[in-house]
Amino acid sequence: MALVIYDQGYRIQTPVRSMFAPRGVEQLGASARASEAGVEKDHEKDHADQILHHESGTQTKGNARKAASVYSQTSGSSTTIEHPRAYIPASLIMTHPVQAVLQGSKIQSALYKMKQYDISHLLVLSGAGRLMGIVTEKLLLQYLSYQGSAQSHTVEDTIEQCYSKQVITATPDTNIRQLAVSCVEHQLSCIPIVQDNGNLAGIITRTDLLQSLINNEWLDSR
Repeated sequence: MALVIYDQGYRIQTPVRSMFAPRGVEQLGASARASEAGVEKDHEKDHADQILHHESGTQTKGNARKAASVYSQTSGSSTTIEHPRAYIPASLIMTHPVQAVLQGSKIQSALYKMKQYDISHLLVLSGAGRLMGIVTEKLLLQYLSYQGSAQSHTVEDTIEQCYSKQVITATPDTNIRQLAVSCVEHQLSCIPIVQDNGNLAGIITRTDLLQSLINNEWLDSR
């Protein structure tokens, strides 16, 4: 199941990659692999050309054509056997119920709840229970330490200026390998799990994914 973006409580159809450009190592790794493959292929072709040139002086044209045919077949048949990867849905490791705060809550209340549950993020919900965004401890502390305005920010302020309103979500059947890649690619600390009807099902954090790896639950999916 593809990842889905929620923007201020509403599901939108915009592809994730068009709004959240990859910032992790995945994109760099892909480019490096593509470059390496291109260099290797060019080297093999040059080597084959040298063989054909050498053989043309000592062998008949029929043998040269045979050598070229052999190279063409071997270069086109270099396939790797892909073993099936383990499929583990997000529903197996997600946390539920999800800790959240309502829109308009005070920063003090959000920080207290984070400390109470020893977590660093909370989902922001509307009065009707719609997912409106994610507030993190980092965003709250950045807001409180900002010195650019004449009026200082305090814990009595609301969280309205402190949370991300565009959220990458996944469905309960999303493979956790895809979630792990997305966390690295887009530098996410958590991914809310939302059902197809829009109801919040749970949440998966980086800690959940690491714990799953430690427990050997998805080593085959690497």
